[in-house]
Formats: sequence, C-alpha cells, structure tokens
Amino acid sequence: MTYELIICEKPAQAQKVAQALADKHPKKHSVDKVPYYELTHKKKKILVGCAVGHLFTLAEAEKNGWKYPTFNTAWKPIFQVSKTAGFAKKYHDVLKTITKNAKTFTVATDYDPEGSVIGYNIVRFICNKKDAKRMKFSTLTKDELIQSYEKANKHLDFPQIHAGETRHHLDFLFGINLSRALTLSIKNTSGFFKILSIGRVQGPTLRLLAEREKEIKKFKPETYYEIFLD
Repeated sequence: MTYELIICEKPAQAQKVAQALADKHPKKHSVDKVPYYELTHKKKKILVGCAVGHLFTLAEAEKNGWKYPTFNTAWKPIFQVSKTAGFAKKYHDVLKTITKNAKTFTVATDYDPEGSVIGYNIVRFICNKKDAKRMKFSTLTKDELIQSYEKANKHLDFPQIHAGETRHHLDFLFGINLSRALTLSIKNTSGFFKILSIGRVQGPTLRLLAEREKEIKKFKPETYYEIFLD
C-alpha cells in the first residue's frame, strides 16, 4: 500500500505534525528508539518521519591528506564523516526504510536555509527524488500545520536551498584550507604539530580581538586633574 511521506527536521516536530494532521490519533512506531508516525488525513494514508538535524555534511570527495588548497567536495552521510555523529545513522536508516513504498513526498522542516538543506538532502539522497512538496509554517499550532499542509507548495524552496548550500560550501572551503595552512605553517617552522582551526567567521573575529588587544597594550595612561567647586 502506497502512502505520502512527510519529512520533519526533528522528533518533536514530527510528533506535532502527526498530531495536527491525524483524523483521529496517529499511531507511533519506534525502531531503535527512532520514532515515526502513521496516520490518516481525510482518508489519505500518511507517514511522518524525522531527521535529527543534519543527516548529511560536506566533506572532501576524495581524501587528500593534509594538502591544500582543496576544492573537491561532496555531500556524505554525517555519521561517516564525524565520529561524534554516530547517532544520526539510526535516523538515516529508518527514513530509508519508510521511504520504500512512499508515492509522494512533503518536506516539513524549518522554513529557513538550514531546514531547507536538511530536507532537500533527505529527498535527493535517501528518497532518490529531485523535488517534493514543501510545507511552510512558523509555529507548531494545529491550525497552522493543517493550513500549511493543505496549501503546501508543489515544489521545494530552491532559492533557500541554494543559499544554505552556499553557506556550507563557504564554511567548508574557508575552514579546511585555512586551518591546514595555519597548522602546517606552525609545524614547518617549529616542528610542533597542533591543529589550529579557523574559518569564515572565526578568522575575522579573532582579528578584531587581536587588534583590540594591541590597542589596549599600546595605551599609555596620563595623569589628569578634576576640579570641584561648592
């Protein structure tokens, strides 16, 4: 039996969407403590699944050691890239399972660049689709979620997706190349190896702090007098 799959950004959001759309009560399923919901909305079968934030992240397309610059990137499952993101594999696998018999797909992640990228990556890498419907809401109230579903856009919000992808690429390219350059410069001059991280935001912020610290150190106090008259 086919059904519609609604993709949410996190478990709490999936629960709210399922409760809002269900004609009666949604049926909760749990696989390895990962929840998803089965419901009927106006006699239409729907499954509501969830991610747990980003399930995919940018990484080098091919391992390049500590060489730089590197510009060849690819989206990869985050649990394959980060040792601390092993928990994301359960959510990835559950979505992979419940997408098999889905006929239509709707993204119900946060309506911002980050949420749009999260939803789009699930649609293209797990659901193997190029597009999906898109719900737009700012609160998780029942009335707004129902309206958001009934008036869902027929296509994904690609301008926001592209904006989110651009930020990820900039963060990655600045971060990995500048961090490697700094780390290797210290190693080559002192023989001491310690990873020094820097990035698109961190670098300029550190410069502002460094310049302010120089101003403070250059400051020379001067004696001054105040006169008070009663």
